Amino acid sequence: MASGYKRTEVYTGPEAAKPKHMFVWLCDRLETADKAPSRILDVGAATGDFLRYASTRFPDAACEGLEYDHELVEFGRSKDTKNKLHHGDANNMAALETNTFDAVFLTGTHSIFDDFRPSFSECIRVANPDGKVLITGLFNDFPVDARIHWRYAERFEDDWHPGYNLFSKASVGAFLAGEPKVADYSFEKFSLPFDLDSQEDPIRSWTLPSEGGERQFRNGIMPLNLELLTLTLAPVSGGTK
Repeated sequence: MASGYKRTEVYTGPEAAKPKHMFVWLCDRLETADKAPSRILDVGAATGDFLRYASTRFPDAACEGLEYDHELVEFGRSKDTKNKLHHGDANNMAALETNTFDAVFLTGTHSIFDDFRPSFSECIRVANPDGKVLITGLFNDFPVDARIHWRYAERFEDDWHPGYNLFSKASVGAFLAGEPKVADYSFEKFSLPFDLDSQEDPIRSWTLPSEGGERQFRNGIMPLNLELLTLTLAPVSGGTK
């Protein structure tokens, strides 16, 4: 059985001088929406690095985050008093009201869970009609789902960790077909315009050149197919896929 997933040390180091390329890329996609968001939620916000960047791109928006790890929440609150950071569970965001946020982000989080549907459902619930849900993470092009748990070699007494469960686009599509609030959805591959070197920790990802010349993400477990799933939500009057 997997233990509670917690890698606090990854998120509590010094903040980078420049925002992550994914932060910029995600905000670029939100910037092309028909209207500027007034409320933004980042689910799985860690210490709020993305919130701080998003608030510079959308200065008129109220930016909030939800994070399960108490330590990360407290650390994030100590760094930033402008943006609100909630403690809570992505699979049951009971403290957040329905139809509240114009844009909901779930980045690199859903593969921690053995079932993507509760977190996706909650993101859809708290998002406004006419809003967007932007989910970035691992998706399988083939119609196969896999639960993947890992531990470092020779540390046999350690608990197994989740974090790289793989859900297929076919399963995601079947789920979304039953969500009346979702008017449309699309997948878009994420790639870096620069090389990412491997690190001492083999769980941290790096890039390798592919046959087509694109950079392929991988870590010490497997190749990582990182994509953005964008959900466009139906207006109050309804909407069809």
